[in-house]
Amino acid sequence: MDVNYKPNELRPGMVLAQDVITLQGQRIAKEGDVLNNALISKITFYSIASVKIKSEETEKTEPPVPPAPKPKTGSETVSYTQKLKRTEVYQTFQIDYSRNIAMMRGLFTRIIKLDHPKVDFDSILKDVSSLFAQKTTLDLFEILQTMTSLDDAVYVHSLNVALIARGIGRWMNLDSDTLSIITLAGYFHDIGKLAIPPEILNKQGKLTDEEFEIQKTHALEGKKLLSKVPNIDSRILTAALQHHERNDGSGYPRGLSGDEIDPIASVIAVADVYDAMTTARVYRGPLCAFQVIAAFEKDGIQKYSPMVVMTFLSRLASAYQNSRVILNDGRRCTVVYIHHHNNTMSRPIVQFDDGSIIDLMTEPSLSIKAII
Repeated sequence: MDVNYKPNELRPGMVLAQDVITLQGQRIAKEGDVLNNALISKITFYSIASVKIKSEETEKTEPPVPPAPKPKTGSETVSYTQKLKRTEVYQTFQIDYSRNIAMMRGLFTRIIKLDHPKVDFDSILKDVSSLFAQKTTLDLFEILQTMTSLDDAVYVHSLNVALIARGIGRWMNLDSDTLSIITLAGYFHDIGKLAIPPEILNKQGKLTDEEFEIQKTHALEGKKLLSKVPNIDSRILTAALQHHERNDGSGYPRGLSGDEIDPIASVIAVADVYDAMTTARVYRGPLCAFQVIAAFEKDGIQKYSPMVVMTFLSRLASAYQNSRVILNDGRRCTVVYIHHHNNTMSRPIVQFDDGSIIDLMTEPSLSIKAII
């Protein structure tokens, strides 16, 4: 039997059993839609009293009120990923995404081998932009966290950064021409890594100081490779060279700072770090959005373009308002308010199932460990 849920009981992955209609008669979601954080926020925004959820999916979803808090094991995140992977949207995306990776692999190989490789930039933009079709930026970010492959690590990361950077650009309300350059800059930003010895590039442990110095040369190697491409926009070359530069002068290869760093390279830098943080490593799992925000808040305001990083963090945090989360002590709760001040967005006000509220700003020992 289908079950009615209040907005604060909804979880990503649940399937609507009937249309969701506002008090004004506007349909904001239809039967069969799979809930994500953005759609849950919309339902909450329109003060919908309850929505009907299909029973089959309900049985697979954690109950609204758990019998007792337990330590986070990672199973909730895996459960959400499994639900996401079962959706038609994901399966279609995966096919298109894999096709893009295959084309990128072939293109990068030609750029490395040929003296004057021809690149159809319009075709790349068409293919990459199609991955955005009928998806919010947040939906796309969540899907990209599941796209991992050690064998294709450079290509997967490059395509992810192209898509994430374009998403950031959209959040910044940049014009279409600039969005196109940002997308291409993200696409090509790490091509220089293919000039790094595989034993260093694919090393699972920490690099030695000597190995890291070799790894750092990929920025210069990337610009060198892309310089062979006829009619390539100079901003794409600059982004490949500067995406590891930092606003405070601590980056490489030239230790540039502030306005010395190209604005598009500044967007690629944030997208590059975000994808790295949300990708699983040998020594840790992928970080959730609030952990990423906390990491940026720790040093990102100084290291990255303030306009880029503040727009990114604000929009990312806002997208997860009304999301169900797990704290580092194992308790589950709902994000009810985001603080929009420097170094506070990772510590929102949360509400527990018994109605009690905690402002994480006043509880330094507590933090959000996972989104469910």
